[in-house]
Amino acid sequence: MQTFDRVAIKAEARRILSLNRGPCAGAFLAIFLVQLMLTSLSAGVLGLLASGVLMVGEAFFFLSMWRERPITVGEMFTSLFDVGFLRKMGGMLWMEFKVFLWSLLLVVPGIIKAVGYAMTPYILAEYPDVPAMEASRLSERMMMGHKAELFITELSFLGWILLSALTFGILEVVHVGPYVYLTYAGIYDEVKRLALESGAIRPEELEGQILS
Repeated sequence: MQTFDRVAIKAEARRILSLNRGPCAGAFLAIFLVQLMLTSLSAGVLGLLASGVLMVGEAFFFLSMWRERPITVGEMFTSLFDVGFLRKMGGMLWMEFKVFLWSLLLVVPGIIKAVGYAMTPYILAEYPDVPAMEASRLSERMMMGHKAELFITELSFLGWILLSALTFGILEVVHVGPYVYLTYAGIYDEVKRLALESGAIRPEELEGQILS
């Protein structure tokens, strides 16, 4: 089975980040601060509810940057409310609930499901007609045959994450976080293309038609 070229995607992510470091760092920091504020104001309840939908906004921003159609931080937040806010929140909560249930069995099944559902926020961000509970199913089918490669990609950022800790999160904001999210956006575009070419998913499903 054909898979994505993580080395090429990461190289392209670095190139895009070098050209858009300010906006990318600003978006990453804005999401972090909103999440922190909601968590502190509600003893974690609002933070828990909003974390998923904020990930959809972040996915929308970095997917736009990856495709070299830059948007502002304001447009990122507006995108959360313009179409289907509750659908986006519901889709992410449903995904997180399923990962939680699989994690009750053993840690490894939970990790495998989390990797399989990794494209859910991108699907919710890009396709307004995909129902909330369908997005994670589509993600899992997109990721068939690609889970190991995505897991290896995640491990490849470990050194950067450790280095970020030594800079008290500064490096995380200005480089590592945006770098990771741009890489994910590139992987999403590639696994979606491969899934459509192989028939693992069909274009009609991305338009919200649930097919048997």
